[in-house]
Amino acid sequence: MRQGLPPEGDAMKTDIQIVDRGRGPQLSTSRITVMDVFYYLHRGRDWDLVHQAMPSLSRDEFDVVLDYVNQHRDELAEEDRLVEERIQQGIAEQKAKGLYHEIDESVPVVERAARLKEKLRQRLKEQAEQNGGRAPR
Repeated sequence: MRQGLPPEGDAMKTDIQIVDRGRGPQLSTSRITVMDVFYYLHRGRDWDLVHQAMPSLSRDEFDVVLDYVNQHRDELAEEDRLVEERIQQGIAEQKAKGLYHEIDESVPVVERAARLKEKLRQRLKEQAEQNGGRAPR
């Protein structure tokens, strides 16, 4: 034990709070917002998956957010619904303009990433050719 100080876990847990710094409720110890975590909780995910998605989130921080979520579940669910509605509206607008394409889930992520890298490489090559062989700025 450290001389004259409480055990590390106890000291940290008492310092973790939910604050609002202009981005909505968030942890006092990081930039992770309540909505960042609520997104997963609202969809039935547990600590293990949330921690996998946000490895910097400690269990103590998660527990503080969980307490906040339990006290404000209805208002957070409504905010999540509004955000999801805006996302779907944006997708619809992009589809109407021909800018949105559904992801082909049958193609593995690694292969999709390789295809995108190849497209980028090809575009950079074309731009370099248009610039007289120099890379674009």
